[in-house]
Amino acid sequence: MTMLCRKPFSMALFIRALIPYLIIGFTLNVPLLHAAPGAHGPDGEHLTTETSQPLSLLPRFEAFSDVFELVGELQPDALVLHLHDYQSNRPLANAQIELETANLSSTANFIADKNHYVIDDPALLAGLQQPGLHEIILTIISSDNADLLTASLDFSAVTNDDHGSEDHHHGHFPWWSLLLPGLLLFGAGMLVGRRGAGK
Repeated sequence: MTMLCRKPFSMALFIRALIPYLIIGFTLNVPLLHAAPGAHGPDGEHLTTETSQPLSLLPRFEAFSDVFELVGELQPDALVLHLHDYQSNRPLANAQIELETANLSSTANFIADKNHYVIDDPALLAGLQQPGLHEIILTIISSDNADLLTASLDFSAVTNDDHGSEDHHHGHFPWWSLLLPGLLLFGAGMLVGRRGAGK
């Protein structure tokens, strides 16, 4: 009677055989782990891409003419305005800015250490935080120029996206990428268990 000789099971050889599959699975998922949304523009760009939070989910509006350019960001407790000279793109300090929307109006205060303007009028903020499209008129007077700008703030479109802001700031880990290594390790455990039971 012919006896079939089985080679002894070697865990080291089995793990060595698994390594290429584990490397392939990990390599396929590296781009997903390191992908980052958006990129900062180079220095000197206009306010549309130059702000410190280019991907901010806060409601924003932009307005410009051949004299001024302005970006406004509606925060929960203030409306922050960034005012630049349009031709040179340099920030403008100590200008007079009056904002009107619907039947509300308020004047902005210049914050020197942050180089921006702030409106913290509760009534105006409450009005802008109502869902809908808000038409805005800005009267700007600097030391050597004056102009009238108009803008629109769409509050509802931004607030719908804002619910997922935490997910946008923190990347999603692709948990499904662990499925293949997990199945391979599970299979290895089952095989080792059978070998042990067979002995």
